[in-house]
Amino acid sequence: MEYHSHRFKDESILFYHKQKLVAVLPAHLEDDMLATHKGLTFGGIICDEAMTFSLMQEVFRTLLSYLQSKRIFKVHYKVIPVCYHQIPACEDVAVLTRLRATLVERDLVSVINLAAPKIEYYRGVRWSIRKAHKLGLIVRHSDDWESFMNIMKNLLEERYGLSPVHTTEEIIKLANLFPSNILLYGVYNEDTLLGGTILYVSDQVVHAQYMGMGSEGKRLRALPFLLDTLFKKYRGKKQYFSFGTSQDGDYINESLYYFKESLGARAMLQDQYLLSFN
Repeated sequence: MEYHSHRFKDESILFYHKQKLVAVLPAHLEDDMLATHKGLTFGGIICDEAMTFSLMQEVFRTLLSYLQSKRIFKVHYKVIPVCYHQIPACEDVAVLTRLRATLVERDLVSVINLAAPKIEYYRGVRWSIRKAHKLGLIVRHSDDWESFMNIMKNLLEERYGLSPVHTTEEIIKLANLFPSNILLYGVYNEDTLLGGTILYVSDQVVHAQYMGMGSEGKRLRALPFLLDTLFKKYRGKKQYFSFGTSQDGDYINESLYYFKESLGARAMLQDQYLLSFN
């Protein structure tokens, strides 16, 4: 998280029980509130299989006591989507419910089950994939971060009037820190990069952080071909492919959400809670 430390006042917390680390909470301060963590794809308490409901209650008691000592009386808690759980692990939500935390946001996360017998595509997706094969397009691992980020910059500016959350320098730094976990895959027409996606690869989830095509890639309908290739690459190796959310508060980008559905993605929930105490 250090690459964007200038944007967030870090307040990440380690929890110990009998001198053993039992939980980690990536977090930052936002005015008079602790937030978990708005600069990350997902937040919430990270723990291992030794966590129990009783111990999670103690974690929260310790957290609230710690925050009271710092005159902080609000927690914005972003739950880890269950696709990232290696075993069932909703003790934190159970404790938040007992503490009368308020559900303030429920985001739709588009997820494909890579372990399903078959991924069902809509007809237009199947047509685009066949077209890309006929054109001889190829998908390959790439280190051309600058060209891809320029494509994303132009795409986001044209469509939404926005810029990528990461600068090119930041994403290269992250990729160099985690070369096995942060990967760029591009679609090429001979030697020309048409577009691609940046993947964040964890133990059982492949998450697409950025995804898009330049004008020629859009004309050739190359994005479904890219994704179909990646699904095949990770089937049998990972459990889920996550597109993340198509949501900003109450607004859902329904055309983007439909595109993800057309590739077989379905909804998983990411809840966000506000806990106020004194």
